[in-house]
Amino acid sequence: MRPLLLAAGFTLSVSLLAAPRHAGLLREATAAAQAGDLPGALPKLEEAAKLRPDYPRVQLNLARVYAALQRPDDALAALQRLVDMGLQMNLAADPGLAPLRDLPRFQALVAALQPEPLMPDADNDAFALSGVTGIIESCLVDPETQVWYFSDVRNRCVWQRGPAENDGRLRKFTSDEDALDGVFKLALSADRKTLWAATASLAVMTGPDAEDGKRSALVAIDFATGRARTRYPTPDDGRKHLLGDFIVAPDGSLYATDSFSPVIWRLAPGATKLEPWLESDQFLSLQGITLGEDHRDLFVADYANGIWRISLDHATASLLTPPSNSTFFGLDGLYAVPGGLLAVQNGVEPQRVLRIEPKEGGPSPARVVAARRPAMTDLALGQVFNGRFHFVGNSGWALFDPPPAHPPSARTVTILSTAIE
Repeated sequence: MRPLLLAAGFTLSVSLLAAPRHAGLLREATAAAQAGDLPGALPKLEEAAKLRPDYPRVQLNLARVYAALQRPDDALAALQRLVDMGLQMNLAADPGLAPLRDLPRFQALVAALQPEPLMPDADNDAFALSGVTGIIESCLVDPETQVWYFSDVRNRCVWQRGPAENDGRLRKFTSDEDALDGVFKLALSADRKTLWAATASLAVMTGPDAEDGKRSALVAIDFATGRARTRYPTPDDGRKHLLGDFIVAPDGSLYATDSFSPVIWRLAPGATKLEPWLESDQFLSLQGITLGEDHRDLFVADYANGIWRISLDHATASLLTPPSNSTFFGLDGLYAVPGGLLAVQNGVEPQRVLRIEPKEGGPSPARVVAARRPAMTDLALGQVFNGRFHFVGNSGWALFDPPPAHPPSARTVTILSTAIE
């Protein structure tokens, strides 16, 4: 469930309420540009770029406006920043950049941003799931039995695959009688008695009552039987909700992100309902969540904002500063590893996995650890296990956006793997 950050047109696809300053400026600039008022859009984009220089959409739209206003040097400088972030896109086909097409510097930028060939995948730890008809959002392996589990948003279930099942075929683990909604993140309790699942209703689900954000819950599934034991729904407060990711803290608390409402929810040990642990109009589209190494801070990916560091003791939030050669926009899954974080970045091209070293008071170094590999086309969530990061490659979201007239044929989904460096 990821909004796009880089689109061909001058649009803004992030839902905004009382948005952070940079997002509000982008919304205002978008409205001005669509009304033909490019001189009015320009100062808003320039201010947004000063506030968040690593926002790819701002730089691309800034280049389009500069080009239209016959300021080629400024347009090229904005496009150079996209190159510096390590991104790829087809500039030559962008009609908003047509005034630049005959410039040698523009042609050089076109070449620098051109998608590179895929790298051969010689990783023997990658494996395939066959006969998939849904959207595989996350994967999890039981460390004792080596049985894999996979969440399916479209088919509203959890699948499993045993260690000796080499044909890639999946068996349904959960029961249709429990009428789950779309299943997102999975996590296994320390005692291996409970499989926790984040669920939400979405229009892409099969079956009745498929509506975006109508329901969402954390569900405790009996790990021995696959039957739903207890549901902890978000409140019926008139807002849409989507619990897409969560983390189980050492004290047993669960912290879950809401992608539709700007809330981080908490399920305390022994509690019977979710509580809004932290709500902020600065949150735009919360995604992945993890605990830092010292368990003092939560790190939360915000698709149109970056990475929040949130103190567990004080519930205060601050954004990590990205380095000049990267961007923290378009991040989905987030995972703690020794010395830092791993982040799945599916909101830019190329889609990739980043290794990030969180810093306070300065830029947080980041580098790409996986990109341009076969099946890295529609990345979703993963799991750190035995010194490697396993993650869903071609999840299937793109096949259902927009919903097709006829369901796609059964296909193969790849679970990719990369070493934790």
